Amino acid sequence: MLFELTDKKVLYDYYKKIKGDIPYLFDVDFKNWSKSMFEDTDCDGNSLFLELKTLISMENNAVNGFIQFGIPAFVHDNNGEKNTTIKAGIIRNIYFEKEDISMGEALIESALLYFQENQIQKQYSFYHYFGMTCNAGHGKLHCSHFYIEDLLLKYNFIKEHENVYYSRLISERDIFESENITLQYSDTNEGVCEFSILFKDTISDKKIGEGCYVYLPQGKICYLKWIYVDDMYKSRGYASAALMQLFSDLRKQHIYRIDTDTADSNLAAQGLYIKTGFTDMGRTRSYLK
Repeated sequence: MLFELTDKKVLYDYYKKIKGDIPYLFDVDFKNWSKSMFEDTDCDGNSLFLELKTLISMENNAVNGFIQFGIPAFVHDNNGEKNTTIKAGIIRNIYFEKEDISMGEALIESALLYFQENQIQKQYSFYHYFGMTCNAGHGKLHCSHFYIEDLLLKYNFIKEHENVYYSRLISERDIFESENITLQYSDTNEGVCEFSILFKDTISDKKIGEGCYVYLPQGKICYLKWIYVDDMYKSRGYASAALMQLFSDLRKQHIYRIDTDTADSNLAAQGLYIKTGFTDMGRTRSYLK
């Protein structure tokens, strides 16, 4: 039997229980977790959802499964732009015990009934952008829980995107000073930092690329959202140098871990991350019905 959530603490306990297998379910305190789970906003402070429902299953006074679904404030169109006119529904989170498939079916069917009642035909599950802020917004399903994917496929969801997730520890050994690459930082929004990659030549510093990372609420981890160098400067080691400089700068800020992800088709980025010491933490996927 499913219940409307009334005690957030019991769901927080379940979150801490399942996070061990999922690299981007970070250690986070109840306050940050609760805000991200129920009152989440984007980097501009706008609400992610117009309506959001959370249902749980209980056994022996403890949560053994839950689902969170609702109507987003926007989705992204084919050009990647935010669109507020497209009516869609999102299963944001769904987790249950691997052995209890009937529980998983009940959870999914509760969301599908809600979408039907609200006449929503375009339906997403594990939509990347709508992941919880305390988890760097990574909303995809991790491969350690692909038994959930099996059930989504049964209900006619299909794989939309697949990414490779990476993580890297930053240590006292990450001291780096490039001869020709420097980073120029600028804080844009709270918790968001953009940087320019500058190439030193004999006349002046030339901007050859950019990057962006976010600070996570717990303060000791950051998430690299993107990094690039201009085409004419690729394959010269500049992107690697920029990342090594970034690690060195983050170490001085007492940040001990940096995570990132990239599309499974982006072999160049995957090679860059492995070369600079990231560890492949598995595949993640989003789904569309």
